[in-house]
Amino acid sequence: KSIFEFNNQGSKCLYFMTKTFRIHNNYSLYEAYKYADEKKLKLAIYLVEPYEENPRNIEFFHKYVSDLTTKLISFSDEVRFLDREDSLITELTDVHTVFIDKAYLRFDLDILEKIKKISFDNRINLFTVEANVFVPVSVASDKEEYSARTIRSKINRLISDYDEEVLVNEEPTFAEKKAFEVLDDFIKNKLDSYNLHNDPSLEYTSWLSPYLKYGFISPVTIYNKLKSVKSENKDDFLEELIVRRELAYNFVYFNPRYDDFKYLTYDWAYNTMRVHLRDKREYLYTKDDYINFKTHDEYFNAAMREMVYLGRMHSYMRMYWCKKIIEWSKTYEEAYQTAIELNNYYFLDGLTPNGYCGVAWCFGKHDRAWTERPIFGKLRYMNDKGLERKFNIDEYVKKMKELERTEKI
Repeated sequence: KSIFEFNNQGSKCLYFMTKTFRIHNNYSLYEAYKYADEKKLKLAIYLVEPYEENPRNIEFFHKYVSDLTTKLISFSDEVRFLDREDSLITELTDVHTVFIDKAYLRFDLDILEKIKKISFDNRINLFTVEANVFVPVSVASDKEEYSARTIRSKINRLISDYDEEVLVNEEPTFAEKKAFEVLDDFIKNKLDSYNLHNDPSLEYTSWLSPYLKYGFISPVTIYNKLKSVKSENKDDFLEELIVRRELAYNFVYFNPRYDDFKYLTYDWAYNTMRVHLRDKREYLYTKDDYINFKTHDEYFNAAMREMVYLGRMHSYMRMYWCKKIIEWSKTYEEAYQTAIELNNYYFLDGLTPNGYCGVAWCFGKHDRAWTERPIFGKLRYMNDKGLERKFNIDEYVKKMKELERTEKI
């Protein structure tokens, strides 16, 4: 997408890699390389370190991008790695055109705004490229969608327009190889049992989300890999990968106050929370109680162990976890802030549209009103009896306690 275009005499095309740290199906890299070739410009590639709050996440990122700058030398003889405050981000000399990965969240939009200002002031062309969703957000819809039901057909009818692959004959990076391994393991050993993926005592989730977060793998790559796979669960997985994931991108793109409690959900949800604000809470816990596994609920404590020690949490437990924080907080806004802070700090796939959307869902976003009950009002309710009825939840608790023993050795 063109932000603005000028006539200028710069000799360089600059690609800021901020969200798409790969080569295969890196549409931003492809467009920048093609543009530089057509305009006879020198291509420079600047990799900008992602914003993170947890050193473990930055360590995970750097571990997997260790060979990326070397691999990019085949595209450019000027490849640099920048931290987010590097002056090179806003000191652009002899630049004709800038390409940058599409920004969605506030910390990436801040960098985009800096680059927009310096580009405009210096009459530099600026293009953004969406490389980490399947269907570009503004193409899929022109508004914030109410639910998966309202966006599903809009996305599905466009999939065949956006499944083309680029740069797939290049040598993959270390990060890409790891993401391909995780995908292959999922297809071979988990997809046929994906109908059981909600059971936290089993291991049928894909665990691809951290690799998608850092752009180590494209949803287009995953989709095309699955094209030839025969499995009755394939469509359910693709629904999660494309429709549900891109509903989250739609949420943060069309709602600039996506992280403000007062603007993230619907009137019916705010009304029911207002009505039940003064309901008696049997338990009240703090963030320190959570991260030290000191609640009365062993299922919640197990989920927190998975979060603290592994940087992940089984998807079903992630819903239960946030619902319990709502139940054990003095106010709904306090519950939201606690859940967001934990989500963004501990999860390897935190600080993503999906993370913000997942927490907002627990406050009614993309959901419907349910039967009235204490504290939750008409918000969807989850309890320990549901876990016991549906799953072998004690096995999950046992695994997480064993994990804690191993981590403490």
